[in-house]
Amino acid sequence: MFKSESILTLEENIVRIERLFDAPIQLVWEVWTNPLHISKWWGPKGFTNPTVEFDFKVGGSYRIVMRSPDGVDYPIIGKFLEITPFQSFVISDLVDEHPDEWVNEIQKLTGPIGNKELLNSKLRVLFEETDGKTKVILVTEFANNQIRDGFAKSGMKEGWSESFEKLDENALPKSNEIYIEKILNHPQELVFNAFADSESVGQWWGPNGFKTTTQSKDFRVGGKWIFNMLGPDGTNYPNVIEYKEIRQFDYMEYAHGSGNANKKDDFLVKIFLIVLEPNRTVIKMQMAFSDTNVRNAKLGIGAIEGGKETLSRLNLYLDKKANSL
Repeated sequence: MFKSESILTLEENIVRIERLFDAPIQLVWEVWTNPLHISKWWGPKGFTNPTVEFDFKVGGSYRIVMRSPDGVDYPIIGKFLEITPFQSFVISDLVDEHPDEWVNEIQKLTGPIGNKELLNSKLRVLFEETDGKTKVILVTEFANNQIRDGFAKSGMKEGWSESFEKLDENALPKSNEIYIEKILNHPQELVFNAFADSESVGQWWGPNGFKTTTQSKDFRVGGKWIFNMLGPDGTNYPNVIEYKEIRQFDYMEYAHGSGNANKKDDFLVKIFLIVLEPNRTVIKMQMAFSDTNVRNAKLGIGAIEGGKETLSRLNLYLDKKANSL
């Protein structure tokens, strides 16, 4: 079993922590930038994240509330300063909402600082992939070396190491799987019916620029949906879905392939629809492929990006439908 340790080094005004993950960069990037994944792993062991707000764009804000095992909340807030997809992002890390008790404890390690704002920092997260493994490098820049040393003594390495272990265990998919998760601003039943309805599914299915045409659709266990997807470049992609399990209104499972028996390209898809609020539904798509190489090949042609675009088109379709009523 693959095992990697976190490495901490000190540079001028900087604490640098790095760790290697046994996963391609697309998967590691996803669990760092999707709030639904972040809530599964952020913070040391025993901590939960009741609030994860993540407006992942330059100038966007984030707010993560970590809750300790004894019920103390540690809000982390800031803004996204830079984003280079699949390479790095930079955030401000502000301690404005941290409890006074935490500030007092940190100052025991940093020494007197005079101004609480000096405890604010800037975090650069870098991603580097080699041979299917991804190194994540955290570069935290502090106001000065005094504060850097205080934070380093406060357990930064231990805290991040435990977070990384949770990321490995709770957020990264198995070696032959891909997970796609998104919140849709619509009731569970409407989301489910959008998958079931043969008349409307073609209006939203597929990544941006694709057109889906249904030949036949029998939405029942053992039934098949046979359709073509026309890409922006004019390439036609035959598709066949065979439904294995359907549970109204919260679960679907199906085999998805090209319909060509010689290609043996079927993969298994499980879709969970979870009620978050009356008009908000979490959709979780789990795709299992025959092996790691096939999974990685799908990642290489944009499986995660295409899946997220499809769900965004679904949300937009439901928006328009709701507005027309």
